[in-house]
Amino acid sequence: MRSIVIDELRPPDMEKLIGHLEATLGSSGLPDVFWLQVPEDLLTPAQREHPDCGPHRVAVVLELDSLKLELLVRASQSLRCSCTGYADDSQREWLIAYVDQLIEQLELQT
Repeated sequence: MRSIVIDELRPPDMEKLIGHLEATLGSSGLPDVFWLQVPEDLLTPAQREHPDCGPHRVAVVLELDSLKLELLVRASQSLRCSCTGYADDSQREWLIAYVDQLIEQLELQT
């Protein structure tokens, strides 16, 4: 799986992340896994053609001392659809900006 990983996070920073993600993102129903919805204006043509499969989202996973954003953009209403696929350039840039904003906003030590 392709992903963006920020590792070697300190326990206090992990606590900040948990609180922030619980307050701002949708729960996946699995422990320490959250959904980050891709903005409509960043959807690929295939994703736009499949509004019934949406919202389209990426998994944000907290592990022991790391934060992982999967680069697979998933359709929330369909497990196997052509609109599911790896993030394109603009979606990857948006995910990197999201991580940078988290680091700055929460003052994480990296």
